[in-house]
Amino acid sequence: MTERAGPYAQSEADANREDAALEGTRLPHLAGPAAELRQVLAAHALRDCAHIVEIGGAGLPITGFLTHRPLSVTVIDPKIPDHEAQTLNGAPCRVRHVRAKLQQAPPSPPEGRLGLVLLGLSLKPFGRGEAVDETLLGLIRRAEVMVIDHALALDRALGQIGPILAARGGAPLIDLELRINDAALAAAGYDRRRFLVFSR
Repeated sequence: MTERAGPYAQSEADANREDAALEGTRLPHLAGPAAELRQVLAAHALRDCAHIVEIGGAGLPITGFLTHRPLSVTVIDPKIPDHEAQTLNGAPCRVRHVRAKLQQAPPSPPEGRLGLVLLGLSLKPFGRGEAVDETLLGLIRRAEVMVIDHALALDRALGQIGPILAARGGAPLIDLELRINDAALAAAGYDRRRFLVFSR
């Protein structure tokens, strides 16, 4: 069992139950331990954020990777089960995992230093709503820290990164091209990735 902070930092038996309940449905090509490097890097970039909003995440929320003590964490992902908690890492924190698409459950983070996470960027439209809509663009403009990861071979992500970067403006603090040496990722064609961090 991997030791993790937050809701994963429990006894082994409890943690195994929590892992199953909180992680949700992970895409097969993102289920290997090497793919979790993205969450580890993102958690480091978010360490000074009081409020964190994650959109998506492929069934593995950022919550369990955070090592600091934020005031709120909201994860919106159709692949995770609903979950609420009032503490994280031994401190008060409003934790909400919402099994939905962003268009169904737009977050309203409190005032304060906001971190926005978009790991595995591959947003889909919902109903008549665009995949990259005004709710998301508003979060992008407001966030003091924004972390994005996407596969370089995924056309959907390549079509979305332009409008997202235009809404953000300015150069990224970190712009990395990663190659994750994972057989499942390589077989899917998604082992080459771009990892971006914006901060102001």
